[in-house]
Amino acid sequence: MNAGMPGTGLGGLFYVVLALSMPLLEVVRTVQGRSSRERWRLALTQASIALGVVAATVAVVLGAQRVVPGAAGAGAVALLAPLVALGVLAALAAVVGVWGAWARHRHGPVPAAASAGDA
Repeated sequence: MNAGMPGTGLGGLFYVVLALSMPLLEVVRTVQGRSSRERWRLALTQASIALGVVAATVAVVLGAQRVVPGAAGAGAVALLAPLVALGVLAALAAVVGVWGAWARHRHGPVPAAASAGDA
């Protein structure tokens, strides 16, 4: 699509396809009795990130087209995509910040992870 838009290149497409296939593979492993909660957690986390990449890409393109109504060419979208991406990123950062503050208020601070040398 546009140069410089994360998630829209071949590597991004490869990641999205593989990450979205992880829950399907876990269904097969669950039926075979080879799955675990940790594997499901990882598969669902990666699939969620992949869905976020797809949603952010769609939001950037639709947002850029909304800012310049009637922009038929990809040139206008390419020029406005970074601005719309910043807006989407700012909104996402605000949501994550509020969510984190709520989680800390509700559950208390998260304990520090032990390093490998502590064992």
